[in-house]
Amino acid sequence: MKKLLVAVAAGVAMGAGLPAVAAADPTVDAAVTAFHNLGLPPLTAMPDNRQVYRTYDDYNNDMQALATANPSLVAYKLAPNKSIEGRDVHYVEITNNVNVADGKPVDYVQGAIHGNESAAAEDSMEFAIDIVNQAKVNPKVSALLDHVRVIIVPLVNPDGYAHTPSPRRANCDSATPLTPPLTCPTSTSQGVDMNRNYPLGWGSNIGVSFAQRGSGPGSEPEVKNTMSIIASHQVTALITAHTNERAIFYPPFDLNAGDTPELNTGYKALAQAMLAATNNGYTNTRDSAHDYETSGETNDWSYYATRGFGFTQELIGPVSGCPQALPNYLNCTTADWTGHAGPTSTAAQTSTFEGHPVRDAWWTVLEYASLPAGHSVIGGTAVPGATLKITKDFTLYTAPVKQNTTPATSTAPIAVPTHLESSMTVPASGKFTWDTNPSVRPQSAYYADGEHTGPNGFVNESYTLTCTAANGTLLGTTKVLVDKGDVANVTPCTTGDVGGSVAATLALTLGAPASFGAFTPGVAKDYTASTTATVISTAGDATLSVADPSSTATGHLVNGTFSLPSALQASAGGTLADVGGSAAPTLLKTWSTPVSNDVATVTFGQHVGAADALRTGAYTKTLTFTLSTTTP
Repeated sequence: MKKLLVAVAAGVAMGAGLPAVAAADPTVDAAVTAFHNLGLPPLTAMPDNRQVYRTYDDYNNDMQALATANPSLVAYKLAPNKSIEGRDVHYVEITNNVNVADGKPVDYVQGAIHGNESAAAEDSMEFAIDIVNQAKVNPKVSALLDHVRVIIVPLVNPDGYAHTPSPRRANCDSATPLTPPLTCPTSTSQGVDMNRNYPLGWGSNIGVSFAQRGSGPGSEPEVKNTMSIIASHQVTALITAHTNERAIFYPPFDLNAGDTPELNTGYKALAQAMLAATNNGYTNTRDSAHDYETSGETNDWSYYATRGFGFTQELIGPVSGCPQALPNYLNCTTADWTGHAGPTSTAAQTSTFEGHPVRDAWWTVLEYASLPAGHSVIGGTAVPGATLKITKDFTLYTAPVKQNTTPATSTAPIAVPTHLESSMTVPASGKFTWDTNPSVRPQSAYYADGEHTGPNGFVNESYTLTCTAANGTLLGTTKVLVDKGDVANVTPCTTGDVGGSVAATLALTLGAPASFGAFTPGVAKDYTASTTATVISTAGDATLSVADPSSTATGHLVNGTFSLPSALQASAGGTLADVGGSAAPTLLKTWSTPVSNDVATVTFGQHVGAADALRTGAYTKTLTFTLSTTTP
């Protein structure tokens, strides 16, 4: 929430001197055109036809139901930290194939960081429902969700919201350490204003008391949730919804900080496009500091940490009958979102809301978030299924920290180490496209030695990009420097190749000839002999067999014209079997994988009966051993 009456009392004319349309920016123009090409039908009611405010449980139930009904489109998520009173903070992600880490840019929307700003929570939830509804019936919206992911946190501050309609904008923190769950103090002057608790520029106490700023930069669990989500995704555009000033704000939040380095290269143009999308219903569109100076806000931290454009949208406005907490749902909140006056709207309410839909501004920002020209792209080839991760570490600073002394004093800015880390999975094709914020970061006004009025240009920082195989093996690390509009082509998983080739090989080496020794005539006996077969095979399978190629007494030992009555038998580890002829060789052994110098013992058996007539001399046969394969 800003403070319109304070600004008016100070003689500031809302929107004075601002042009109706900012200087053209090609990417913003493309987003505006893309929004109009969606052909969204106007709304006369909320997307789910809701007519009353949700409770905390209603929000969680509705988000979960949206995900259950649309499992490939919506994921129901849990933020890492509970609120001070111990409530979970849930949110939804919306995109096609929502559970795939696909490297899409993110449009981030949050509501009710101030718990009594009821319409901010409702608009955030209804926007999620609107996107899902339109994706089901509008092919252009469905196609848009191939190129962007939407993250929506309707209730950043569930404790403050739970105590509405009391005017509790803050959370329920009144003391440290923070050990949820605590009991919310009854006084609305207690608690931390979480939109004064973000690290960048924290501590100046502009627009906030010592208690309300929090015990330290980013101290509140609800603020930690927002920073965690943004730091782990590529948030290329952000809207934080508030009430009750009817305005669109962008950085800076204090006058001494000066302009952002991109004020005239897209930032102001996108704010003006949001204004135009509301059919000029939000004419108080400007940098935040020229409306009401503050410190430690969401937008400034997000922009200077990630370079994603961030906006505060102050909803509804100070129109009679529309208070900040729980304004009339149909005549105020619904009318503001849809641009369609409520069933019992007053003349003032109709004049304010009719034809000025907030909805269209949010869809325009969603289109902008999807456009590569508004951010950066890292692409290339990598190992399918590998995890790519980009990280960046740098230091942000608070403002000089005001101390609770008389006279007033300040201490040096506090250094705030900041870590960004997000990841994606390489598709099966091995080709990846990752939409990211630029690694080149805008330099804020806050330094170790104090505040230096901007714009202060950019810091040429690089991302560290790693590639990790599915089994956890690190395959590569590289630095990537990308600025806005850049496309970097990289091969993050490639290492130096080394290898060789193997020729198809089947090799068989036989040992010494097998000998039964002397046969004894007139005595029945089974004789054995053996040799070895050493096998080398590069084939997928191999078979060793033996055969008697002779047509004379095939399979029998011979001595001249005489032969032994019983057949010669052979085996290589199995049961002895008669040696067959060339047409029916005897199987000795098989291999199902390649082998090297595998030694098989080949055993021969010969039976001599007591009545067998034996001729003086040697009984022999020359056999053929064959090593073969069907999968060379």
